[in-house]
Amino acid sequence: MIRKYFLFLFLILVGCQSSKKNHDFTFFKWNIHQSYYLKFNSSDTLYFINTYPFEEQTSFTILNEEEKERIQSTLDIISFPKEKEFASSVDDGETFAFELKSKKQSKQLKIHGHQGPNQFWLFGKSLETIKDQHTFIKINKKFDLSEFNKMILSPAPLNWTCNNCP
Repeated sequence: MIRKYFLFLFLILVGCQSSKKNHDFTFFKWNIHQSYYLKFNSSDTLYFINTYPFEEQTSFTILNEEEKERIQSTLDIISFPKEKEFASSVDDGETFAFELKSKKQSKQLKIHGHQGPNQFWLFGKSLETIKDQHTFIKINKKFDLSEFNKMILSPAPLNWTCNNCP
């Protein structure tokens, strides 16, 4: 009888604990000097997929508790805008792209040339800082980034013409 009460109390306590959101998050940075992805999935592992110049190499690092919580808490509160892309008319500059997936939905944002929500520029810079403070260990893990790449790879302009073509 006492075991039943302990079991009942244990189930109530477990059920009352707040569950943290599990995030499947991808960050992309591109500029003329570098191109890479960072993957975070609410664990203490941060994956770095370097795609500069043309080959893809995956590596990982272990985040300390403060870094993990900083990313986790930002993902818990950051608000994605309705627009999925903000870009300047200048083709050079820096591009950040973000994707946050949950079981129910996927939120995406691409910002370029210092256009778009400032909170995302600041978040991107904070992710760069975390990346730069770590040494990454190469691994043979592959990520399917094909859906994410559809967002970051812009199609060619439809009104493009070649005036000097043969």
